[in-house]
Amino acid sequence: MKTKFRFILSFLLLASVSLLLQQCKSPKQENETTIKVDADTTNIDEAEEISADSAKTKLLREPLTLIIKNLESVTAPVIVGVYGTKNDFPNPKDQLKEYKFKPHGNQLTAQITNLKFGTYAIAIYQDENSDGKIDKNFIGIPTERYAFSNNYKPTVKAPSFDDCKFEYTAKSNTVNMAMLK
Repeated sequence: MKTKFRFILSFLLLASVSLLLQQCKSPKQENETTIKVDADTTNIDEAEEISADSAKTKLLREPLTLIIKNLESVTAPVIVGVYGTKNDFPNPKDQLKEYKFKPHGNQLTAQITNLKFGTYAIAIYQDENSDGKIDKNFIGIPTERYAFSNNYKPTVKAPSFDDCKFEYTAKSNTVNMAMLK
C-alpha cells in the first residue's frame, strides 16, 4: 500500500511540474520573431529552453552588435531583417528573424543575443510612417531609408545574399550600416 501511494504521489508531482514547465515556455515561431525595444543600446534575448551545456555557450557568446548611421528620423522605428543561408534574401516574407528598434537620435546601436554564430545577411529600413512595411514608388524603389549589410548599394536590382553576407563569430560580431535613400 505504501509503495502504491508513493507511485501515485510521484506521478502527480511529475505531472504538475510538467504542466508548469509547459506554461513557462514561450511559443516558438517558425520564421519571424518581432521584438519591440525602446532604448539607444539594446539587448535582445529571446526566451528559450536552456540546458546546462547551452547555458555555458550562451554566456560565452558575443552578441551581434548593429551600428546603424544616417537615420532619417530620431523616433521612427528601425526594422531589421536577418537572413540565413537558406532564406530568400531580401524577401521580407522569408526572414530568419525580424527585430524592431526605436532610436533616440540619428544613430542606433543595438545588440542581438539570440543568434547562433554563422553566415547571415541583413536588410533594414526605417518605417517613417509606422505602417509596418517598406514603402516603394511605382517602379519598386524604396521611398523610406534602407540599408543592407556590407553597406551594399544596389544599382539596378536588389542585392543577392552573397552581396550582403557576413560571418558572425566571436571575433567578428559588429555590423556597421549607413542608411540609403
